Amino acid sequence: MSLTQAEENNYVDRSLIPLPQPHLTGMKLQEDISLNGFVFNRVDEFGVVWVITNIEGWWQHPSPEVPDIKRGWGDGSYDVKGRYNARDITLEGVILTPNPSLLAAARARFIAATNLVYSGGWLKTDENPTKACWVRLSGEPKIETVNARGRTEFSIGLRAADPIKYQWNPANESGYFEQEILVKSASPSRTGSAVITNNGDYPVSTYITVVGPVVGPAVISNETNEEFITITGTLRALTTRTINNRGITDNLATIGTTAAHGLTAADSVTISGLGAPYDGVQIVASVIGTESTSTQFTFEVNSTNVTYGSASGSVVYGPDLLEIDTYNRTVYLNGQYFGARTKLEVYNDWVTLSPGANTILYYDNGAASASASKITVEYRSGWLG
Repeated sequence: MSLTQAEENNYVDRSLIPLPQPHLTGMKLQEDISLNGFVFNRVDEFGVVWVITNIEGWWQHPSPEVPDIKRGWGDGSYDVKGRYNARDITLEGVILTPNPSLLAAARARFIAATNLVYSGGWLKTDENPTKACWVRLSGEPKIETVNARGRTEFSIGLRAADPIKYQWNPANESGYFEQEILVKSASPSRTGSAVITNNGDYPVSTYITVVGPVVGPAVISNETNEEFITITGTLRALTTRTINNRGITDNLATIGTTAAHGLTAADSVTISGLGAPYDGVQIVASVIGTESTSTQFTFEVNSTNVTYGSASGSVVYGPDLLEIDTYNRTVYLNGQYFGARTKLEVYNDWVTLSPGANTILYYDNGAASASASKITVEYRSGWLG
């Protein structure tokens, strides 16, 4: 914008005027920082005051690492992409006890909360919104009592392997936000799309759960940054089959169905109508015959032998769940890792969310209408500093 000299002088002068000290009747303890569930900037139930004085390394970039590849025939180096290292953080603060006798117990609670070697914890700061990093100890903690009343100063070195600060959803135990998208359909009319906003300034990964049925090929795409995932394998719908036979031999139950059941080994099924020991959730041990046409399957039980014969009941399974973790680039089918990756195209973009609004589209080329399939996108906005 165009400013006159007087306006420029006014902006500069106002920026240089010191702000007046706020009128405070006491220290403001807003409980706005926590580590591994332990809340700081508060007075606890024992009257002990916990104050964070600084979080070094939190409000800045993580350290960069850019390779220096020298040019072979001239000055300088090649311009190459770098990466960000893990974020190193130092949590500094003080413990104030109204009575020195409270110090030992307070220190024990603090040590328990910062026991982050074998397992990590979330460091969260309420910055409207709350931002979080998963951290572990990175060095020897320093905890030093500096006066007879019990004032204790501490410095805790932490390391966030993932240097991005994520927006935390307090309504979700894992901190994720969720967006459900029904598959695109002509009848009933569904767009198969939704807008998901990354409120931060850095691209973030997603965790996508696909619920069958999927005929395929099906596509999950971010229309904003042109990334996509193609599902080439089928996913089964919620399925019910009628049971007409059952029996037990050597603690292995065999179930017969009136039509091909479509099960595979390790499937979880719910059986009803047969009574003990068949009814309930069972894990398929094997399929007898060809999987596509089989009408018999087995599972383990602890029971005496029962002659195989006619019975009346039902078996329910599904729908299939395909979980796609775009951060670790892993895929799970009904909770199983092995074989799940074959459901996806070999080359995928592993859909991420760019800063700002992202249009996510889900469609199944093999099922144009009346499909119950849907995806749930779990995400957290991300900041670099």
